[in-house]
Amino acid sequence: MKRVWIVMAAICAALTFTACSRASDNQNTTSESPASTEESTAETEEESPVATTEAPGDTAEFKILTAQVTGISDTMDHMTVEKDGTSMEFDLTGVVVETSYSLDTEGVEVSIIYKGEISGQDTSNAQIVLVLDAQSNMEVQEVTGRVTDQAMSTFTIETDSGQALSFMKDNCEGLDTGVLGQAGDDSNGSGAAVKVTYVTVSYDAGSQVHYPLKVEAAQ
Repeated sequence: MKRVWIVMAAICAALTFTACSRASDNQNTTSESPASTEESTAETEEESPVATTEAPGDTAEFKILTAQVTGISDTMDHMTVEKDGTSMEFDLTGVVVETSYSLDTEGVEVSIIYKGEISGQDTSNAQIVLVLDAQSNMEVQEVTGRVTDQAMSTFTIETDSGQALSFMKDNCEGLDTGVLGQAGDDSNGSGAAVKVTYVTVSYDAGSQVHYPLKVEAAQ
């Protein structure tokens, strides 16, 4: 009988040790979860697309919001838009608006290119760069090439692939730094190597217009 009690006591001790070990493992797993979650979140942010219809954080310098205009101030310096049931107001002071229809046209839709952040209805941290005709497939693009022509409101580059690409000069970051270079005596081109960040608007007639957001010297 005494031997039976000894065996049972040994079994109970072993079970108690196993339970403690499992509890310790669970605690270790729980303590490591936040770090794993943070790493997963960081990886997700790094893989965010260059441009989306909502603010994705700091993964893109320029972002795009396509929405319907629901109101415009009498002085045309404030605009209210609606996106997926959320109403947002933007300050248009100093902003270039290049749309086929007036912003006070009923039902007009626009693509707003901006920097910063939009949080729900709060647009105070968003800086509008351009307001253009709505484009469902608009995205921010980059191209490098050499300046072959300069005019009052446009400039043209020959891309690295040999394509001639012309851009509007409206409110473009970097143009006031002389990045386009000086035109030669016998040509409007300077040959300066540049990188252009831009968006494109396609019109019903099939034409396209490229709007630069930033021009900088190519590395």
